[in-house]
Amino acid sequence: MASQEAINQYARAFVSIVSKWDDALALCDEFHDAERELTENKAAVHYFMNPSILTRDKLKMIDKLLMDAGAHEIIRRLMVTLVKNNRFNILKYLSEPIRRMLYEELGMVEVKLTVPVTLSKDMENRFQAAFEKKTGKRVILSTEVDSDIIGGAVARIGSLLIDGSLKTNLVKMREKLTGELQWH
Repeated sequence: MASQEAINQYARAFVSIVSKWDDALALCDEFHDAERELTENKAAVHYFMNPSILTRDKLKMIDKLLMDAGAHEIIRRLMVTLVKNNRFNILKYLSEPIRRMLYEELGMVEVKLTVPVTLSKDMENRFQAAFEKKTGKRVILSTEVDSDIIGGAVARIGSLLIDGSLKTNLVKMREKLTGELQWH
């Protein structure tokens, strides 16, 4: 596993630059796409992790790949720096810290909402407005459907989990009733 300190250092450096740009969120998404393309390509990973290949050759290759893909200059510079510093191994760990740090820098928060059925656009907007009011931040809402939760919803805001699902409430009620029955 790569050093969390190194991951955070590169993520902070990238975010400190892109957060000042109007298209910061698009650049974050573009970085994630480029990272995924490279790290899911076994030949690319083998090439860039191979110690017998000269760094100058790796630098030419990464720059060519990213230029051909039309990657933004700031993304090319970050990836070239990773290769130059023999840190290609941390590339696959950068997307999440970059996204998290960028959201924080821009006063945003990601909310992952799990619901039993697909929400209408109106309901998504209501949830988003409620979370924005609660957090005081601009909310990036992502929803996932999980029929196992029966009813209600489960929200994850960073490390905070808010479980308002019917399934969890039924389990709690059963535990309470079972516990009360055992003591009487």
